[in-house]
Amino acid sequence: MGEIIAQQLMLWSLLWLGGALVGLWRSHHPFWRPFWLMSGIWALVDAAIAMAGWLGAEPSPDALRRVLLINAGLDVVYVAAGAWLYTRKTPQLRGFGLAVLIQGFFLLAFDLFHGLQI
Repeated sequence: MGEIIAQQLMLWSLLWLGGALVGLWRSHHPFWRPFWLMSGIWALVDAAIAMAGWLGAEPSPDALRRVLLINAGLDVVYVAAGAWLYTRKTPQLRGFGLAVLIQGFFLLAFDLFHGLQI
């Protein structure tokens, strides 16, 4: 089960990394450039986590469930931080905030879905 979860997270990461590269190449807007930069950073971190899950030993179902549910709790913090950034006045912080919101909501749904399926 852990390998499938890692593969799905890697797919998400690669899609966002590709989008971030195109977005950074094409955009110079003070909102969208930070959005794509932050999206790319999240994609790299997610890819590293997916790779570690892929290469590591298969965890027990209980251990995997525990990790996913703890991560879901952290994802709530990411969503709150993204919402706070999005309410700021500067376009840079708003762009960062939207990227964190999108990634945080996805990861919250992803972790809860898989954590409750195991």
